[in-house]
Amino acid sequence: MDGLEATEAVLEFAQAHSLARVTVDLGYGSETVWEPEPVTVTLGGVAVSLPPGAFLQATLDGEAALVAAAREWLAASEIVADLFAGLGTFAFSLAGKVAAYEASRDAHLVCRLAAARSLPSLESHHRDLFRNPLQPEELSRFDGVLLDPPRAGAREQVAHLARSAVDRVVYISCNPASWAKDARTLVDGGFRLAELRPVGQFRWSTHVELASLFLR
Repeated sequence: MDGLEATEAVLEFAQAHSLARVTVDLGYGSETVWEPEPVTVTLGGVAVSLPPGAFLQATLDGEAALVAAAREWLAASEIVADLFAGLGTFAFSLAGKVAAYEASRDAHLVCRLAAARSLPSLESHHRDLFRNPLQPEELSRFDGVLLDPPRAGAREQVAHLARSAVDRVVYISCNPASWAKDARTLVDGGFRLAELRPVGQFRWSTHVELASLFLR
């Protein structure tokens, strides 16, 4: 988008077609040029701001199936760590106290703001779990852990989980290959795979999401 005429044309189009937001990247990252009302997404009944480029689950019914599994398996856990928490897709739906850890600054900040406004039992922490994973002694204060890492998995973080005192882990994965490697680490560390639920939310694709429960 270059020049006043082009900018005005884009804004006129956005207004005429009731677009929620228009962002452009002129070489310095995404910049919002049109957003007449704050753009939000509802997670666990809480309105959370949606930063440009933020990650969401692919479908509402797929998200609901994954969240339902996490809620069921962590219902009795009083203090939960949500690792790779993103905007709080799972964190806002879990009972009890939740500590959400996320590397993306934008995702962390909107999660923190929404929690401060609507869910005081949720704490949001800005932390890169690839470079600085939670250590066994930090993990051991939680009686349940949920993790939903990127496709590469969470090798370093899972290794620390295996050495911690945590006895309940819910692992959400969009890549069965990396999940299998991490599952091996957990099993070698004393866990057993108690339940596995595939969720086919990627229509016309071979990809499948997994919801899994590991218990000591």
